[in-house]
This record gives sequence, structure tokens and C-alpha cells, in this order.
Amino acid sequence: MSARLLQSFDELERRYNAGAVAAPARDLQVELWVGTCLSIAGVPLLVAEGELEEIIETPKVTRIPGTKPWVQGVGSHLGGPIPVISGDVFFRKKPYAGRPREYCMLLKQRGFYLAVTLSGLERDLKFPVGARDMALAVDPDFAAYTLGGFVDGERNLAILDIERLLADSDFANAAESETITHEVVKHD
Repeated sequence: MSARLLQSFDELERRYNAGAVAAPARDLQVELWVGTCLSIAGVPLLVAEGELEEIIETPKVTRIPGTKPWVQGVGSHLGGPIPVISGDVFFRKKPYAGRPREYCMLLKQRGFYLAVTLSGLERDLKFPVGARDMALAVDPDFAAYTLGGFVDGERNLAILDIERLLADSDFANAAESETITHEVVKHD
């Protein structure tokens, strides 16, 4: 190459460097876990975004004879019947005697809706996915239905695994297990 051509390239490089703007700093995107914080039987839990159908007001219910104690009864939602499950009785195995539960989380299983009463409803929360602790200390009554969680200040917020809850044989079978038979005995 000729000396004049090399000088031209050097001049071009010098001008470029003089007017060049530094590349913007890369904004490192942190993947976030997003979900709703709610409470069942006084225990704050997280439910992942998209796993809840919606939060509804607890409907008036009609008791269903022959069901387990945690089945409050059947109510109506959007014109259709919906079983209402007491979160307090199902998880704690004892009734709640305070003010009535005003809200339920609506779940869908195989095209069938059901509602679980809530003791509290907070807000949507976001956490860095990397902060999820799979060995998080969880209330023993909820441990079988959770899958890790996050620490939020002073609270451990376990993630409620809706699939585990819906797959639980006790939860899925609301009929009272003890059947009472009435035998008629004829005396000849």
C-alpha cells in the first residue's frame, strides 16, 4: 500500500476516535418471578402469575350434606355452581371463628372451577428469579403444597403450588369417607 493511503486511514481513524461516543452501558435484565401475595389461614403465600383464574368475593353458599368439613358448600359464580372450600379448615384442620372470609381465589381444574377462601389479600410482588430459595422454611400445614419461596423483609413467602394442591387426593375428594348404611332387618 502507498504511504498516502496509509496516512488517509490513520487520519480517518483519528477523526473517528475524536468524535466517537462511548457505547451505552448494557442494561442487564434481571429475570423476575411475578405473582400475587395472599393469605390462607393466616399464612402469607405467593401464587405465580397465570395460576389464578381470579380473586372473587366469597359467594353465599348452600351446605352440601355428606361432604368433608372443609367444604363450605356450593355457591354461584357467573351463573354456574362453584364449590367453596374453607382454606382454614383444609390446611389447619380446624374451623376459623373470626370475621367471615370475604374473598376466595378461583381455581380451574379440567374445566371445573372451585374457590378457596382467603384470610388476606395483599398485592402483586416481583422477585429476582435467582433469589428463590427451594429450602425456605414453610409452615408445616402448607409444606406439602409449596415449592420454594422468597424472603420479603422479615417474612418467608412460600410459593403455593396449585398443581400439587389440585392433585392432592384428599383435596380432590370432598365426599365424607365414612359411609353410614341403614340396614333393614326383617323378623319372620
